[in-house]
Amino acid sequence: MSDNKPTVALYCRSASANDLAIKAQEETLRNYAAKNMLTIGEVYSDNGANGLTLDRPAFQRMMADIEQGKSNCIIVKNTSRISRNYSQFGRWLDDMKSKNIRVIAVDDFFDSDNCDALTMSFEEAVKKYYKESHSQRIKNGIAHSRRKKLEQAAKLAN
Repeated sequence: MSDNKPTVALYCRSASANDLAIKAQEETLRNYAAKNMLTIGEVYSDNGANGLTLDRPAFQRMMADIEQGKSNCIIVKNTSRISRNYSQFGRWLDDMKSKNIRVIAVDDFFDSDNCDALTMSFEEAVKKYYKESHSQRIKNGIAHSRRKKLEQAAKLAN
């Protein structure tokens, strides 16, 4: 395996058992690899797997293969495919960098060769905040709609 031309592990994960999501991720990753003339070693997919743990069958198999030197680069659609826990992702990324394993997240425009774990952890924290605040706004909107409907129903009943 050449340091100039990485042998790439493609990793796909979907929280819901969704074959179409996995296929779409794989297609995106294959296109990226082809466009960047990277050699694909193996595709690993965890379909219906939680992003809050790294204890996933295909992920663990990929990590074992990396330990054996089968790949020196991991490509994912976005960093949340690895972990939805930003501190866990940061530790994992530090571990990959210490082993000279390049990590690329296509949709996040992230390449570990050009970014450090602290920057990535900060970006993940911002994404988590946005997701949680967006979720709360949706919940607030639904609650507001329910209150309005109850108010209208009470007016009609009078």
